[in-house]
Formats: sequence, C-alpha cells, structure tokens
Amino acid sequence: MPGNELERGRDAVDYVVTAGLRPPVDISKLDPLQQEGVVSVLDHQLGRVEGVAGPEEEDIDVLDYRIEVGPDGATVMLAVDAPALSAAENAAANVVREILLDSQVLEHWTLTHSEVKITEDEFNESLAAAEQHTGERLGEADERLQAEIEEAFEQAELPESDPWRGEAVPEERTSGSRAGTAETESWRLRLYELSERLRAFSEEAFGANEANGQRAKLAAGALIHAVSVVTDELFYDELALTVNDATADGAVGLLVLEELPPCYQHNYDARFTRSLLLCSAAVATRLTGTRWQPPRCVAEALALRLFVNEARVVLEATELMSWDESAPLFEAFAAHACPDNAYEELFTVGTAAAEGADSSEEAVTGEAVEQRLRTRGLAFEQWFSKREEANTATGQHPYLG
Repeated sequence: MPGNELERGRDAVDYVVTAGLRPPVDISKLDPLQQEGVVSVLDHQLGRVEGVAGPEEEDIDVLDYRIEVGPDGATVMLAVDAPALSAAENAAANVVREILLDSQVLEHWTLTHSEVKITEDEFNESLAAAEQHTGERLGEADERLQAEIEEAFEQAELPESDPWRGEAVPEERTSGSRAGTAETESWRLRLYELSERLRAFSEEAFGANEANGQRAKLAAGALIHAVSVVTDELFYDELALTVNDATADGAVGLLVLEELPPCYQHNYDARFTRSLLLCSAAVATRLTGTRWQPPRCVAEALALRLFVNEARVVLEATELMSWDESAPLFEAFAAHACPDNAYEELFTVGTAAAEGADSSEEAVTGEAVEQRLRTRGLAFEQWFSKREEANTATGQHPYLG
C-alpha cells in the first residue's frame, strides 16, 4: 500500500495521536497514483514540522510520524511530547489542519478525527524493533507490536460520514433518505449563496423564467463552486505529471486532463497544465466580474467547458438536479458565454490522426486533419493564441508565449 512512511530515531514519546483525513467529496476513490501524490505531499509537509504551541502556549514537540494512504483517505500517526492527552490530540489536530490550509493540493481535504489510539510504550517498542531488525525477519514479539500498530490504523479508518460536508453522521440519523434530504437542502443554500458571485451573467443567461428561476440560481452557484474544484484538480494533475515526468497519455488517475480532447493527450504535460491553469484563472476572474468577455482562445474555451461539466457533476451528486435536467440550463449558458463553439470539433478527432501514423495512407490523413484544424485555429500549437478585439487592451500572460 502506498505511503507507509515512518520517521525514526527519537527516544521520548508521550502520546501517539492518530488523525484521519478525508479527500474532497468529488473524489470517490483515490487511485494508486493519487495515493502516491498524497503521501509525497504529506511527507514533505510533516518533515518540516518540529513543534506546535499548546493551549497554554507551551511548546509541544512533534517527534515522529507515520503516514498511511488508501483509496478512501489517509491516516497520520504523530508522536508528540505533550503535557496531557487532550493537549496532544489538539496539537496533532492543529498540525494537520495547518498542513491542509497551507497545501493547495490538500486544502479541501477534511480532518475527521484526532485521538490517541496506541500507548507510548507500544509505539516506542515498535520503533526500536523496526530499527533493530531492519532487513531481518521480525520475531514474534515484534510482529505482535507491528500488528498493534496496523490495528490502530484499521481502527482509525474514516467513519461513515455525511458525504458533502465531511462531518460524522450521528447515530440517530439512521434514515438514509432523511439524511440525504438534509444534506441536499444544505447544498441548495450553499449554491444559492455562491450564485451571487457570478456577476458577469444574470439568471436569464441560464434560460431562467418563472418556472425554472430557482434552478438557474442553483446552476450559477454550481458554476462558481466548480471553479474551485477544477482549479484544485489541475494543481493535482500538474503535480502528478511533474513527479512522473509524464504526459496525459501515459499517466493514470488524472482528474481533469482526461476530460480534454483525447487527440492531443500526448501533448498534455506539466507545462501545458500550468498554462491551462493560467487560462482557467482568467476565465474564472471574468465570471466574477461585471463585464463578460468570451473566451479569447481555445484553451480558455476548454477551461470554461471544464467548469460547466464540473458544475453539472456537483448538481447531480447533491441530488439537486439530474444530468438531463441541467443540460438545457447550461446549453443556454454556453450560448451566451461562448457562442463560438468550434472547439467542440476537437472531441471528434481521432487520436491517431493528431499523433500521426505509421502507414503513408494514415499519415496523409493525419496531415489533412491537422491542416484542417490549423486552418480553423484549432491545432494544438494555436490553443493559447489569443484573439484580441480592437476595443480591448488586455494582454497575454508571458508564460503563455
């Protein structure tokens, strides 16, 4: 399993605190590549932590840590030198919360619990046994201690929780339908609130009328929420491609890039992802401004498309609107926001045509397709070339070339 990192070499441990972490609700399961990425981020951040201030402003040392990551989330064991159990649990929780706040990749993860699961002696003995038997077969006593550590991790598995707020579900909420209804209503209020931040468009842009005015408001809020989700996922994809020195066609478990035209997957590398992030930021900024400017390049149009798709996913996942129900709302919005939808042709182009082919006949076909795309301004090298209007003074970020 990815992420079994154990820092060793300290002698004194007062408490060993187990903290559970849950990924964002739109990530159902972490694949192996995502798990490795989470381990890398947590290990990097925890390795820099030496201590934390306690409730009485006393210094609480963080001595050792261990990370376990699986498909459903992460468990972190922190060995801390604290004056009391409650201080240890609070200190560990504060350390993890700070890491989540400071990390762009993990900022939407949730701390589910922070509590002492095993004793100081068990943890110390396990560390000593691990050091003594490095590279050797563990004896019975050591295997027992290791099993106790693993049992602590198993006991620390994320509790059944409210899927869209990361809060533990009280025992009295035994009715799934009632819990779902309450959560749906909570999201309804949340999206209504977010809809106020979409200032570039009124609800009429979603085809609002007396019959569907409230749905248009939900769609607007979902679009704003989607901006945050897509931005986080682009940061994750960029990290995954950088760490693995890969492109999208050779990577597994990417969150956003797989939704782009497959014909150019071999070109989606870390630098491309950073460029797409800049374009998506420009689109997001204009959505929250008072004057809308349609996408000025293919990359901006694709970024807007990513926002729209994610908004529809959110509405369906929260049971506020089915996929079919949200379709006419966002079709109306797309007609207002991006009337030039020529980029949709990219999703119909075969991968072989864009990459080139071995046979001369296929190569000729691929060249013809590429030439057609170039003529229409859709070829990959043209994605970040902005079409400036005569009455605008907006320039282009130097990173985009």
